[in-house]
Amino acid sequence: ISTKPGKNAMNAISTINPFTIFTRYLATGCLVLLMSCTGNDRPADEMRTQMQEQTETGSAEVVEVIAMHNMDLNRHTYQMGTKEVPSGWTTFRFRNATTSDHFFMIYRAPDEAIAAAEEAGLPLVDHWFRGITTPFQLEFNPFAAGVVDYDTFVTELVGSITEKAPWFFDPGAVNTGGPGFTSAGRTSETTVFLEPGEYIAECYVKDEDEQFHSYLGMLQHFTVTVDSSGAREPEATLDLTISSENGITSEGEVTAGSHVVRISFEDQVTYAHLLGHNVQLVKLTDSDDEELLGELAGWMDWTQPGSLVHTAPAGAEFLGGTMQMTGGSTAYVNVDILPGDYAWIAEIPDPAGHGMLKTFTVE
Repeated sequence: ISTKPGKNAMNAISTINPFTIFTRYLATGCLVLLMSCTGNDRPADEMRTQMQEQTETGSAEVVEVIAMHNMDLNRHTYQMGTKEVPSGWTTFRFRNATTSDHFFMIYRAPDEAIAAAEEAGLPLVDHWFRGITTPFQLEFNPFAAGVVDYDTFVTELVGSITEKAPWFFDPGAVNTGGPGFTSAGRTSETTVFLEPGEYIAECYVKDEDEQFHSYLGMLQHFTVTVDSSGAREPEATLDLTISSENGITSEGEVTAGSHVVRISFEDQVTYAHLLGHNVQLVKLTDSDDEELLGELAGWMDWTQPGSLVHTAPAGAEFLGGTMQMTGGSTAYVNVDILPGDYAWIAEIPDPAGHGMLKTFTVE
């Protein structure tokens, strides 16, 4: 195996004042939620450990998810095998039955969101769509059209969401991972630990008209019950760690065959594209092709016109990964690796500059 950082990827977007405001809201919300979401005085990790000790009996619950696209209506949707999932370690088997790249990014909705939806007389997913998804699309449209600049877009976005869904910032919706970027026709598997609650999943890949798939129907609500799956934590064959300081680091040699990759989030921060870091596995035609690596990095920054549209650049095929998670979280990715060139990459601006674009070759 040869591992090397990619070079000449696109530059990071400059941090701006409205983004700083947005980041402060998110950081405050996440901190409040992490300290209070357990509902008692015990830390969340202590409760999680107790749940695992009480219930570890077998392999993770498998939830089937299919990405669908109705071409006549231009509706992107998820089809879930079940909308009630037992708590504990859960494997999402994500089959992409479309011609676009997709992912399944999971949020745990705070109690305030559930209460607000009930007060409005709406299902949680409809309240989320009206309060988060629609404002995001409507405020993004003039930016995508070149009518307003990025800082104006962020300012208007924060104001709109604060008015319609203040719970998104305080206490915040918790990112809990989920299957990462999966190319057309591919199936990926990602295992995460889910606590009881109400969850929303989305895909914000865009169509050619700069409309997010979530706005076109790719928004899914499911419930995690208090009943435990009784699943043991998976055993890893490879270890990856991601952090804002050290980027993506790995232990163990990547060999051809089936692997269970443990991905540990040492921390989480918000970058200039208003999101945190995640980890994706991509198969490359040539890991030494700097032009391809630059195009791939640019494509993964949704704030750039024409980026995150339909599929990755030719020469790059996504095999899955894990979406954004809070610091201290862990995900497991099941993947079959054939000989060839690959990269671990985070969906952030300038991943190479952050140490989050690492290429490797499997003999």
